[in-house]
Amino acid sequence: MAARHAWAASVAAAWSLLGARAPAAQATGTVDVGVSSVRYDGFLPSAAASVSPAVRWEQPTGTLTARGTYLRFESGHRSLQGLVAGSLLIRPPVRRWRGEIGASLGASRYLDFASFWHATADARLHILGADRGVWIGGTGGRTSYGSAARPVAVAGIGAWARRSRVMLAASATRSFVGDTAYSDFVTTAQTRRGALALDASVGARFASRGGGRGVFGEASATLALGERTALFVAGGRYPTDPVSGSVAGRYVSGGVRLRVPSPARLVSHHSVPPASPPGTADGGDPVTGVRLEVLPRPDGAVRLVLYTADTAADVELAGDFTDWQPRPLRRIGNGVWETVLPIPSGMHRLNVRIDRGPWIVPVGLTRAADDFGDEVGIVAVP
Repeated sequence: MAARHAWAASVAAAWSLLGARAPAAQATGTVDVGVSSVRYDGFLPSAAASVSPAVRWEQPTGTLTARGTYLRFESGHRSLQGLVAGSLLIRPPVRRWRGEIGASLGASRYLDFASFWHATADARLHILGADRGVWIGGTGGRTSYGSAARPVAVAGIGAWARRSRVMLAASATRSFVGDTAYSDFVTTAQTRRGALALDASVGARFASRGGGRGVFGEASATLALGERTALFVAGGRYPTDPVSGSVAGRYVSGGVRLRVPSPARLVSHHSVPPASPPGTADGGDPVTGVRLEVLPRPDGAVRLVLYTADTAADVELAGDFTDWQPRPLRRIGNGVWETVLPIPSGMHRLNVRIDRGPWIVPVGLTRAADDFGDEVGIVAVP
C-alpha cells in the first residue's frame, strides 16, 4: 500500500512542477507529523499516524528532493515509502525556451507483501512567458511489484498561468504501464495569502484499461505559524497509480510541519554577489548603481521600479513572493525598469540581476545571509 495521503499536504506547500529555481543555492528540510483517516478502495476505513521527513536542495539550474513516510495504522500494521527525485534545467540561447530533464527512484513496503519500486526518467520542453507557459514532455522507465519489472511510458502536455495571486494549471497525460493504459486530465489552482497557502485539484481518468476510471479531486491548506512551524489539513480522493503502487482511496489528514535548520552554512558558487563584482561598461559599480522603489497600488498589487545604468539590456527580479522564479522587468525609460506583482504585506527577500550577470542586492536594502552565507535583500511591503 502507498502512503500518498500522508504526502498530500506536503505537496500543497510546494509549487512542484511549476515551482521556481532559487537565485542562490539553498537547502530546506521539513518533518511532517500528522494523523489521517483513509479508506482505500475495497478496504475498510482506518486511522493512521505518520511521520514524513523531506529534504529539498535547489539552485538556479535544478533541484534534488528526497522524502520518506512512516505510516502506522490503528491495526498496528506499518507502511514505509521513500522517493528521491531530481531535475535539471537547460537554458538554450532562445530566451523563452527551457529544457528540463529529470529522474525519480522510489520504493514502498507494507507488511509482508512484495515491495513496489520504480525508476523513471523524464524530459520536458517549456515555452515561458512573463506569467504563463506551456510544456510538452515524456517519461520512460520501469516499475515492479515483486515480480519482473514492467515498462513505463508516459506522454503529456500542459499549460499554466498566473492571475493576480492565483496559479492555474492544466495537464493531459497518456500512460502505459505494462499491459495497463489510462489517460488523465487534471486541473489545479494554488494561491497564497499571507501565511495561508491553499491548493486544490480536480481531474478525471478515462480511456482506461486496468487503471480504473472516474473523477477525483484533492484540496489542502497550510498555515504558517512562524518561520519554522506550520499547520496543514488535506483531504479528497486520488486515483490508483500503477507506477508507484498506490491504491485509489479517500482520505482526510492534518498535522504540523516543522522546518529543520540547516546543519551548516555552506558557501554557494552560484550566489550573489562576488566580493568584487565586475564593473559596468562605463566603469561604475553595478551594485551601487542599482536602486529599488516599492510602490503599493490601490488594487492591492505592488509596483516595483528598478533604476539601473543606461547600458542595461535585460533586468530580472526574483524573491520569496515569486517562489524565487526569475521575473523579467519592463523598460519604461533610460535606466528605469518596472514590474507589477501581487505581494502580501510584510517583510520579503529578493535579488536582482542585470544582463544575465550575478544576482545582486539593490543599494539601500537591508542585507541578510541565507543558510549558505549568500546575501539577499530585505524589503518591507506596507
